[in-house]
Amino acid sequence: MTYRTTESVQRIEDIQHPVVRESLKLYGWECPLNIATMSDLPGNTGLGSSSAFTVGFINLLHRMRGVQLTRYELARQAIRMEQDILQENVGVQDQIHAAFGGLSRYEFSGETIAIEPLTLTTSRLATLNASLLLVYTGAQRRAVDALESQHRRTVSGDNAAYLAEMYEMTRTGTRLLEEAGDDMASIARFGHLLDEGWRLKRKLGEGVTSPIIDELYRRGKELGAHGGKLLGAGGAGFILLIVEPGRHPLFVEHFGAGNVIPISLTDGGSTVSHFA
Repeated sequence: MTYRTTESVQRIEDIQHPVVRESLKLYGWECPLNIATMSDLPGNTGLGSSSAFTVGFINLLHRMRGVQLTRYELARQAIRMEQDILQENVGVQDQIHAAFGGLSRYEFSGETIAIEPLTLTTSRLATLNASLLLVYTGAQRRAVDALESQHRRTVSGDNAAYLAEMYEMTRTGTRLLEEAGDDMASIARFGHLLDEGWRLKRKLGEGVTSPIIDELYRRGKELGAHGGKLLGAGGAGFILLIVEPGRHPLFVEHFGAGNVIPISLTDGGSTVSHFA
């Protein structure tokens, strides 16, 4: 399935795409632009594509003016765009992921963001990358809609215990990935931790999961996944699973080649490959 939309306008104010319109207004862009965007995977599926686009577009506008933002500045600019200017009920992790890339543990305290890159051996990282699968649930949703119930419960304090436990899991996950020993055994233990995290995430709010998602995840475990989680705010999108490479064909056979996507981590975040 493909989707295409075209806008041809003379004024920035007439642009329908909110990020493009507000970014051009914010940075005082005055020159004509011909912009084309493409995506390999559908949007509104928990992959952080909205924030990735915001980060990439802000990066491009600055580079076209000869300004190279630091990755921290780039993330901050994107957070400001989505939270303050567009008034979207979103977090800050997607913008940081898109700006920095790599595999890191993040600490958020007020306005302070601490980034702790994980130190994996080459073989451990290769084993992790070879074990990552995305499985599409077949549905899409807007993150702001999926977050409403979670936000209410979090503000009221109902999610405090769950979030505290999930926070400690980030420390455990870092230790599991960095510890010495057999690579696949460590990745399997990391998968089991994700499984426990998914159990907790389901309690954060209404609409995080659904019978279809639960059945898909259950079947993934039966086919040999060590664990995983639904990505993004919940409700739809992609499930990330930790699966030993030799079992990947079983998932393709069961879920269909178009719904199973091997992925790997990148070292860098948003980049501008060429500009004139």
